[in-house]
Amino acid sequence: MKKNINVPVPSHWESLISGGGVIWLALVLFLPACTTVKVSTKPQRVTDEGILSANRLKKIALQTPSQDDDKTYAGFSKQTVDLLKRAKKLDSRGANVDAAEHFLEVAIEARKLLVDLVEPSKSPAQKALFTVHNAALARFAEFWTLDPRRQQPGPYLFDFEDHTFEIVMDKNTDYKRHFFDGAVAARSIKGRGVLKKVREGYGAAMVGIREQRSGREQEMRFFSKRGMYVAGTLVMGDPYHAKGKDAPIVVPLSIKNPALHETVKVGGYTVPLAADFSAPFELLLDGSKELLEGLTGFFKADQRAATSGVFLLEPYDPDRIPVILVHGLVSVPMIWRSMIPDLLSDPEIAKRYQFMVFTYPSSYSIGESALLFRENLAALRAKYDPEGNHALSKDTVLIGHSMGGVLSHLMTADFGDRIWDQVSDVPLEQTKFSPQAKKKLRELAFFEPDPAVNRVIYIAAPHRGAKLALTNLPNLLSNLVKLPGNVLSTTTSFLAEPALRDLKIPMSKKLTSIQSLRPDAPITLAMDKAPYRKGVVYHSIIGDKGKGDSPESSDGVVEYWSSHQEGAASEIIVPTGHGGSYKHPKASAEIKRILHLHAGIK
Repeated sequence: MKKNINVPVPSHWESLISGGGVIWLALVLFLPACTTVKVSTKPQRVTDEGILSANRLKKIALQTPSQDDDKTYAGFSKQTVDLLKRAKKLDSRGANVDAAEHFLEVAIEARKLLVDLVEPSKSPAQKALFTVHNAALARFAEFWTLDPRRQQPGPYLFDFEDHTFEIVMDKNTDYKRHFFDGAVAARSIKGRGVLKKVREGYGAAMVGIREQRSGREQEMRFFSKRGMYVAGTLVMGDPYHAKGKDAPIVVPLSIKNPALHETVKVGGYTVPLAADFSAPFELLLDGSKELLEGLTGFFKADQRAATSGVFLLEPYDPDRIPVILVHGLVSVPMIWRSMIPDLLSDPEIAKRYQFMVFTYPSSYSIGESALLFRENLAALRAKYDPEGNHALSKDTVLIGHSMGGVLSHLMTADFGDRIWDQVSDVPLEQTKFSPQAKKKLRELAFFEPDPAVNRVIYIAAPHRGAKLALTNLPNLLSNLVKLPGNVLSTTTSFLAEPALRDLKIPMSKKLTSIQSLRPDAPITLAMDKAPYRKGVVYHSIIGDKGKGDSPESSDGVVEYWSSHQEGAASEIIVPTGHGGSYKHPKASAEIKRILHLHAGIK
């Protein structure tokens, strides 16, 4: 993967680039990794894969002519290749319903042969039949989800030659017939920028898409502006003839969440359920540039504020433990695009955890970002768990990289008066600040630890600040940051307050995250003194570029003395720089170990 990436930079950042500060920061944090997700989707690729596997069955028949089943395979192969080629032509002409009928016929016939297999785990025919069945069913699903008849009440019928199919949803489906607005076959997606995590097996691995539409504002409030992209696997049950003359062949379908189901029954045996955990992230992030979006989120905080918050990656599940991942400075949630599929590929983790992300303008001061985190998490709970009975309100895990680790620390530490004590010797209520200013200061300096966060995983977190923040870079960056009016007006209004003489520290007109990461910043000093809420368990994953596990080591941005936490349940050192610390295999293995431990998985 190339390390030199040409990223277009807006002209108003040129003065910063000439100073070299942000380029140095970007090189350290991002450029060693591929920063762009780019995919292509070619449905015909799936059809061709089915044709290839159908032809493979013919070769199997020719290689073992003594077996009776081989004649069946040869006949199925010829018929299937013809049907798929016809479906391909119909597809190219836009005859969607006719193409869907052909694909459905192939999937049904392939399933019949799969059910009849004697040794499914050892038969070379199984793999070919799985591919034919899954490919045909996936192509059918793409047409099916776009068919307006699917949204209408009454029987849903497809006519094929001399018989009729009626599609019904199995009672055990995880997603209803009308839920998705569209679907894309996972095997049709090819791209770069996301680590591929798949599970081979039975069923059509799909990406189900539910769009942000008028009337869905409240339902989709906690999802990406692009919509909901989730992994789903379309599974066919045993087709059967309905009662009555000329009755249709009933085809039961179900859309399974592959995170919750590892296997499925086909006839009399159990096989793995096919899944592609990476495909939703590929489609959701197609065209996204990690570095450019991270820079935009930092410098154009006024714009990023409108799309900040806690976001779900799939429909909310009250029965699974929430894991909220928090990105760091000059970063975006897409940094987790390979970690989350990797975690979901672990069946035990997938069954017990649901993953969410928190995103924020990373140039906000730490106090402002922490306040935003608390407010958005409270709003999420108010919507999905108002009674406080779910794990969302009782048992939540945070994973934070870099400054995201600092924000996670703020959610779990019991600060009491410690932040304000670093700011002033005068109690807040006795200062001469206006009521409005006191309200804001109270929100920023006085807050309780989150009672539901029971475990935190820190990755390269600068708990005691970073020496980088002591350079001239913070002030240089602050001059170019565009903060929202409500955030900027807060600090600006404080400058006119007569109570400023009650403060130990000077007020800055524009305080950004890098300035508040100074080792001598009030919130950093307070965090070092504040105890964790009782019951919180925390772990440290620390990068090291080669100096060793000692107070002198560093990941190139954060020094060991800052990322080390006394009392951590575990601490590991990964041989990598700051930007790659969350991607290292040792870090991945440690996160899986911790999540297994938290859920009691043995």
